[in-house]
Amino acid sequence: MYEFVAKHGVTKRSDTSFQYSNLGVGLLGQGLANRAAMTYSKLIASEITEPLGIHDTVIRPSIEQQVRLIQGHPDIHVPADWWDRDALAGAGGLRSTADDMLTYLEANLHPESAGGKSANAATLPTAIALSQQPQAAFEDMKIALGWLYDPESGCYWFDGATNGFSAYAFFDRKRDYAAVVLMNTAPDPRGSFVERLAEYIRERFSGEKAISLSYR
Repeated sequence: MYEFVAKHGVTKRSDTSFQYSNLGVGLLGQGLANRAAMTYSKLIASEITEPLGIHDTVIRPSIEQQVRLIQGHPDIHVPADWWDRDALAGAGGLRSTADDMLTYLEANLHPESAGGKSANAATLPTAIALSQQPQAAFEDMKIALGWLYDPESGCYWFDGATNGFSAYAFFDRKRDYAAVVLMNTAPDPRGSFVERLAEYIRERFSGEKAISLSYR
């Protein structure tokens, strides 16, 4: 990553429009870690996971956590190798559990109570609230700091995939609900089933007519 930045620089033209960039998010994560004079892993633990008590959300799993890592599949019956993002850890390097993710979503639903009595309790609620403020338009939605926001449904959401895994998380602060869908398979060529399942759950939560989960 440093070689890339040294070659291409970090300046941009004044008329540059918004673009989604995993490289940009990874660079931001490394920059924040450098500013804090610690590794990105330790920074995440200090500022987020320890205050929220989500101890299964890590960059480098312990031996005990490695035993519990589920096998991913880029295709049916084909085992996948886990990606190690290294310098791009800020753009998908974390491993987590459904339980931890629900705790994280609860903190996003109610930022004012995030962190409890931890050392960062005074700053974490403000940081979470800031992360939900839209920064730019993105297709027919808006994008905040790590969350996409759909004005029509009122939901914040984000999805992603690595080699053999896919995920989708969303929350609605007005209706006070959240969910996360995790699958140990890569997105299907016909579309992401994890996204369809998450949309089905959201529609059931909101009282809307639920979509069919079958592919046509």
